[in-house]
Formats: sequence, structure tokens, C-alpha cells
Amino acid sequence: MMIQIALRAPNGQSRIQVEDESTLADLVSLIKSKTELERFTLKYGYPLKNLDVTSSQSSSIKDLKLRGETIVVAPLDTTPPPPPPPSEPPKPAFVPKGIEPDETSLEWPARGGYMVLRVMPDDNSCMFTAVGGALLLPNPSATLRAQIAEYILTHPDQYTPAILGSPPAKYCSHLLESDTWGGAIELSILSDIYDIEISSIDVKSLRVDRFGEGKDTRIIILYSGIHYDRIAFALDLSYPVDCDVTKWETGDGEVLERARELAGQMQRMHYYTDTTDFVIKCEVCQWIGKGMKEAGVHQRETGHGEFGEMRIQ
Repeated sequence: MMIQIALRAPNGQSRIQVEDESTLADLVSLIKSKTELERFTLKYGYPLKNLDVTSSQSSSIKDLKLRGETIVVAPLDTTPPPPPPPSEPPKPAFVPKGIEPDETSLEWPARGGYMVLRVMPDDNSCMFTAVGGALLLPNPSATLRAQIAEYILTHPDQYTPAILGSPPAKYCSHLLESDTWGGAIELSILSDIYDIEISSIDVKSLRVDRFGEGKDTRIIILYSGIHYDRIAFALDLSYPVDCDVTKWETGDGEVLERARELAGQMQRMHYYTDTTDFVIKCEVCQWIGKGMKEAGVHQRETGHGEFGEMRIQ
């Protein structure tokens, strides 16, 4: 019988199929071929634990219970890659304006890595990108918008005009537009669709809002008042995002506490918008309102999705 295993390696993420009677040695050989790495360690599970590739090479994949697992491939080679040509300098990591890259991570020696903030583009799809990336979805914004719209329209008793703030068909029509924000309603629906808890940490208050509490698996996002980012675990800060761990067992409370510590680090740098005194202006019709709730209502009523902050002197 064939079993599927997901790989996360520096050259990207992929899926491999192996016979359940194959040995660990067979798996290691296949991973070498897939990743083009000769020396590496393998980690899997939640929390990550080492897969011993030296003393257990004759063990069968079935006995190791690797069906459906995600294996993180961490290279052991220490030789740095050659520098890029002078005319093409490397681009810095995308981090919040005014914040140094090392301030968006928190070392976690006990787990052998770092909790990291993965900053999402400021394009009105940040929530969908943050969640979709944690779920390893291609084209996350369009995919999740379509799934949420279908869910709303097939659950009319649950998602009424009173809940949505507008007729369901109109709400979904706006939701499918790429410049429409997502929020609590969408997070709750995604939790049901993917049977996963979505823990959203508010930077200003460090409050954790759990969507889908009681599920077995959790992803973590960061909410800074008008923007969502993703929190992940990285074995090394030099590894690409494809090597991130973004799902954890909900019983692993230490992960959530570490994520809150990272959020506290961002709070001290004032990485949030205080929506209490947040005056917003619609760039389309010049409407002016206060707070994200009023902006969301205006967006649903008009379809306008271009807003700017007005600072009151």
C-alpha cells in the first residue's frame, strides 16, 4: 500500500509516495533525490521531534507511523551559497516598517528553533494569505474567498442578513473581490471548513481569540488592529518560509504561550493600530468613519475597498 508524506525542505515543499513496507533507508534515499541534499536531519510531528536516520534504517515506514506526516528536512551542510552578482544584491526580508528583522523572531532553545512573524502583504487579503499559507494552499486568497462564499450560501439559517450586515448574496459578491477584508466571520467559517482551531492573538491586548475551540490542530495568526500576519516555527532563520511549521496540536499550550511572547515583543514596538481613535477615509467616495467596524459596514454597502487612515491632530 502506498502512503503519502509531505516534505518541507530549503528547495520548497513537495509530496512523496512510498510503499508502507519500504524501509527508512529507502525514504532517506528518496529524500536525497528530491531535495538534492546529502546530509540532513529529519524532524516530524507536533511538537517537532527527531527521526533517527542512523540507527533505524531498517525500520519500515509502516512501523514508524509516518502516514500523512509532514517531514521537515534540515540540511547539515554548513558551506554558505556563493554570493549573488554585485548587480543583483539580495533583497532583505519583508518586515514591518521601522522594525529590524531580528525583532520579528523569538529564539526557542528548548525546541531548537525560533517562533517567527511572517509579515503578510498589505493588500486587503492579509487574513486570507496568513491562514491559507499556514494551510499550505496555493493561491490562498482566491481559494479561501470562494470556499467561504459557498459555505455562507449553503448555510442560510446560520448566516442571515442580520449576522452578515447585508444580504448573503451581496456579502458574498463583495467577499469574492480581492480588495475586501476578512475578519471574525470568515475565520469562524474557515475553522469549520478545515476542522482546525485558528488562534488569533491581538497585539494591543495580547488577547487570544480562538475560532473553532476544541479542535485537535491549531494555526496561529497575529492581529494588529487592521492587519493580519502569520506566526510560525522555524528551525533556522536562514531557512525559506517553505520550511516553516505552521500547525500544532491544540494540547501544546507552550506553543501558544511562546506566540504570545512574540506578540508581546511586537506590542512593545507598538506594532498595532489603536482603532479606538482610528478615523478612516474612503479613497473612492471620501466617506469618513471611525473604526474598522464602520469601515466594514461601508465596504459591504458600497463595495469600496480603498481606505486610508486620517490622523487627528
